[in-house]
This record gives sequence, structure tokens and C-alpha cells, in this order.
Amino acid sequence: MENSVARWVIGGKTDDVQSLHSLTRTDWAVPSVWIMSPTDCCLVLGSSQDDACVDYAYAEQRDIGIARRTTGGGAVLVDPQELLWVDLFVPRDHFLWKDDIHEASNWLGKIWQSALGALGVDSQLHDGPFQRTAIAELICFAGCGPGELLIENKKILGISQRRTREGVRFQSALALEWKPENWISLFDAAAIENMESAIFAAGTCVRVEKNEILRAFLRALNS
Repeated sequence: MENSVARWVIGGKTDDVQSLHSLTRTDWAVPSVWIMSPTDCCLVLGSSQDDACVDYAYAEQRDIGIARRTTGGGAVLVDPQELLWVDLFVPRDHFLWKDDIHEASNWLGKIWQSALGALGVDSQLHDGPFQRTAIAELICFAGCGPGELLIENKKILGISQRRTREGVRFQSALALEWKPENWISLFDAAAIENMESAIFAAGTCVRVEKNEILRAFLRALNS
């Protein structure tokens, strides 16, 4: 069921991770929010990412599926308990549409930053270009792009966007837990120098209850 909150239409989607990534928006009349509730744990690869270095045996052992999204960038480990996943849809003819992709991501990052600030979480907004390194191309949270958030130089929020003739779909992922040991085991075949230490240094998490963050985000979005 969907309900209107000011300018936004808010809805929830529950399914396995690959199905949630494959969903498309057909009604672009108004800006919309999808609160994603995945039913499985899944490593989501970027649209053109090579999966040769994924340790499929470890993934199967830990019951971690493998999926692929339609946007580029590094992999994201989606766990229902460890990640808050929210998609936003902005129509191309709406005043919230930004032609500049950096400006668009910064706008969304500031909404998340305001929401977390209201809960006492101090984060920093990355407003520079995407940091392209070998480890960032492999793992989303090891790099940083426009609008993404950090705490003490460690990433907590990832943002991707897909633009079409109808509008832009933002996918945002906020880390509620950060378990670098899973990343190290999933990509133990990757030929990247100092990969283990880079992964440990890459991300961190927000230890606030998921629904509390979500309520704060929707309030910030509507302010």
C-alpha cells in the first residue's frame, strides 16, 4: 500500500534482493519513495563488474546470494539486518530534478545528513568527484562519490542513480553494521595490494535503530 506524505508518495517493497533491483517504476507523475525490505542476504554487483574474484564457495557457505544491479560501481552486501535501503524516484519535469549528477547526489546526501544529525549522528558529506581506486571499483563502501556520507573518513552511506527519459532513480544504502571480515572472505581472490587493511579502513556504521532512522529521513525529506 502507498500513502502520500506531502510531495512524496511513500511505499514499501518486500522481495528477494535481485527482484527488488529489477523492479521498475511505471508512474512518474510525482516523486516517490520505496522502502526496500529484502528477504535474503545478497552480494549485489555493479552492472559491468567482473565476478571472477568472488568466492562463490564462501558465499554459498554463508547463504549469501549473488545479484546484479543496473547501475555501475562496486559491490554492495545487502543484509536485511545490516543495511537500510531506500530508493527515490524524481520525475524529469519536477523541480527536484537536477541536470548535474553531482548536484543531484549532494541534494540527497544532505537529506540523509540532516536526518542523522537530528538523531545525534555527526556525518560529513563528500562533495567532490568519485574516488576511483582499484578497491573502490571492487567494493562500493571502499570508495566515495558525490553526496555520500562518512564518519571520521569512513563511509556510512552509498548513493547510486540511474537516469532515464522519465526521471532519476536514486538507490541509497545506509550501513547499520559493518563487517569487513565478510568482504575479505568474499573477495579473497582479488589481486589488490593491501586489500584487507583497505577494507577494514573503508567503512563504519550507524548504530541507531532502523525504523528510527527511517522516520527521521522521511521527516527531513518533507521539511
